[in-house]
Amino acid sequence: MHVHSRTSHDSSAKVTDTAVAAIEKGIVALAITDHCDIQCADELDVISLVKSSFSEALEAGEIFDGRVKILKGIELGEAIWNMPYAENVLKALPYDVVIGSVHAVRYKGYTDSYSTIDFTEMSHSELDGYLELYFDEVLEMLEKVDCDIMAHLTCPLRYINGKYGLGIDATKYRGKISNILDCIIKKNIALEINTSGLGTAFDSLMPEKWVIELYKEKGGRLITLGSDAHVSERVGNGFDKTIKLLKACGFDAYYYYEKRKAVRCQI
Repeated sequence: MHVHSRTSHDSSAKVTDTAVAAIEKGIVALAITDHCDIQCADELDVISLVKSSFSEALEAGEIFDGRVKILKGIELGEAIWNMPYAENVLKALPYDVVIGSVHAVRYKGYTDSYSTIDFTEMSHSELDGYLELYFDEVLEMLEKVDCDIMAHLTCPLRYINGKYGLGIDATKYRGKISNILDCIIKKNIALEINTSGLGTAFDSLMPEKWVIELYKEKGGRLITLGSDAHVSERVGNGFDKTIKLLKACGFDAYYYYEKRKAVRCQI
């Protein structure tokens, strides 16, 4: 439920190549969810990019009909920075799935994507403040944005711990994470298990196992799998391992989205 194509600024993958890779791995459905970064709306014609992604996914869906279901989605980032624009994007097309994401927060001078920040330049208190605000903005996004899936909940740690080796323990933010889980359960928003960190220096799911277990304890049931693939070869990365983990945590199903409705897949 989370795949990028060449319409995203950080991908050069063709949807057709990704579809072939998905078929080879036995994946029966995938959503093309290219970036829609609302903070860039003053500089880029974001809606035109979204429409281009939608059209390419639609065309590929016709080409591969019967072999793999190609769904038309969007990854809506930083929507709370400009809600009127975000709402216009959501009205623009009949998406199958909308992913809500936070890739950047408005913390002091660190407003660029966390993938580009050198976190070794921050003091311990600044790093803590950054993460506190990150989880606050995730919660605000979920409360305000019409989305189906919450993406990569602990994603900043992929850079803080994976790239810079700072060893931050996410359990420090258990209270904020718990509030986020309460919100998505109340609003029937799915928790994405993002596998893009597997096989990298980070080598962890986002979120971590304890968060998945907490979600289950709270009564959460809507789980989606997202490889967050930016190259065709990474589509479905780590899914076998992740499905085994979900089963061990007590889940008997995960979901995909079509026409903004959750479709159950038995484990």
